[in-house]
Amino acid sequence: MKLLQTMLVAVFMMAASTSADAGKMAKAKGPMAVAPDKANIVFMRPGKFVGAAIAVPVFDVTAAETQFVGLVDAGSKVAYSVPAGEHIFMTTVFGGAAGVRFYKANVEAGKTYYFRAHIIENIWGLSPVRSDMSADLAGWDKDTDLTVNSPKSLKWAEENKASVAEKRALKPPAISDANTLRVEDGR
Repeated sequence: MKLLQTMLVAVFMMAASTSADAGKMAKAKGPMAVAPDKANIVFMRPGKFVGAAIAVPVFDVTAAETQFVGLVDAGSKVAYSVPAGEHIFMTTVFGGAAGVRFYKANVEAGKTYYFRAHIIENIWGLSPVRSDMSADLAGWDKDTDLTVNSPKSLKWAEENKASVAEKRALKPPAISDANTLRVEDGR
């Protein structure tokens, strides 16, 4: 019975999640570069098989207007350039409050920071890649291709704007350290 329940939950999550095909990202044409007056935050998802049909949508909710960062597919990474300071991000993996998570990044200009997408407590989420995780980062980075938004991913974001706005309203009063990139995590 427990196996059946687990299978039903997994099927529901897959059916209710964002299909990777829903807003296919495009491969970047050049290497990732960081401007001296900005920081890059890279959202990466190493691996090609676990949950390959599910994309993790990432939004910048720092300002009043929500900005679509991109869809992090299996084996991909998305670089997002921001000014130095504190930034708030949101992922929305499947319907309802359980699939909405918030993250903070405190960044310094001229550096690159990383969040890794993986399954956390049975739901896709992000973990900050700490400065002491360089060996892990090298392997994860090698296992991902840099992507950028395409007309299809931008269309997906526009079509889901109302749903994203509802989910943004669920923002918690505080974001834990476990969900926060620190200035010293930059490379």
